[in-house]
Amino acid sequence: MSKTVEQLIIGKHTRVMTVLMKKDPQGNLVPVTSEEFSTGTYGDADKWEHVLKWSYPTKHRIYEADVLDSVRTVLEAADKELAESGQGGGKKYADSLPRVFDHLEIDDRDKLFRAFLEPNNYGKRVLRFFVFERLEAITSLADLEEFKTAFRDIFHVIHYLAISKDGIIHGDINISNLMCRRLEDGSVQGVLNDCDVASTSHTESDSDHTNMRTGTMPFMSIDLHEDPPPVHIERFEYESLFYVLYWICLSYSDGKLLPEEKRHSTFADWPIWNSDYYKVVLNSKTGLQGDSTIFRDVNEFPAMYRPLVQPWLERLRYQFDEGYHARRKSIAEGKQFKDNYTLGGYVSYKTIRKILES
Repeated sequence: MSKTVEQLIIGKHTRVMTVLMKKDPQGNLVPVTSEEFSTGTYGDADKWEHVLKWSYPTKHRIYEADVLDSVRTVLEAADKELAESGQGGGKKYADSLPRVFDHLEIDDRDKLFRAFLEPNNYGKRVLRFFVFERLEAITSLADLEEFKTAFRDIFHVIHYLAISKDGIIHGDINISNLMCRRLEDGSVQGVLNDCDVASTSHTESDSDHTNMRTGTMPFMSIDLHEDPPPVHIERFEYESLFYVLYWICLSYSDGKLLPEEKRHSTFADWPIWNSDYYKVVLNSKTGLQGDSTIFRDVNEFPAMYRPLVQPWLERLRYQFDEGYHARRKSIAEGKQFKDNYTLGGYVSYKTIRKILES
């Protein structure tokens, strides 16, 4: 039995599945049972598709429910400040987070759970469950303006979290974590998903979190390839957004992942980027940033994203290339590089925002 539990809950990645939920007579959200589903007795008007997420992290890993509470508080404060200054424009960034309907944590004090796991000696771990709303991938958007809106929403959320007093960094910006929802008025809002490796300025200085490399290999900042990696900063999140946008523009169009023959030819490099060879991936990223010709032939890209190639991708590439070049030059000359946080101002919220508003 313990082996079965091991196979179900223990693995490298968090597990996710779509579940049907309904409201019980008391108004609580509960799963539709297999019998109700097979007989259709749950009632179509009262069902919703939700996402059940479960993981088996070490006990010291920050509880995602607590992270989301902190993140939501920060964004609500940012929304209030923007509204009072007349800059809000009706947008609420606190809504750019997934809605959590329920969550549960089971630790080793649960006798049944401990009995299952003790024979395998997995150490101090907890089993965590979450029920989220079902969101749509940002890549599912077939309208370019809606994609741009959702992408900008997530960019702003990253900034307001980073500049908060807690200095919250998501830490794993990748394609699968950029989501969206359709609002009642038909518009789209970007949603930053999956905060289970998020950190704050407090946890980054904690001995349990210092020198931990988090993120998804193809989308990690160049600086995170160092050993040991530096503390996460806002700029790393922007660099991840650049790589996310790059791979989306190479391989998606009209809300779908294209067949290989219709993707940009450079997509053939994906296995290299998605490998575990840090130096090889690092060289690929520095090569992309230093390649001033890669975005010249717009027609090589899938049709939907061609309008973003020069105004967004090329300008972002230039900013990162110039910033890293300025730092290398300063170091080579024996000088102290004064602004590593924004690479000398080349990669700041202001400069990236100007690009994304074009």
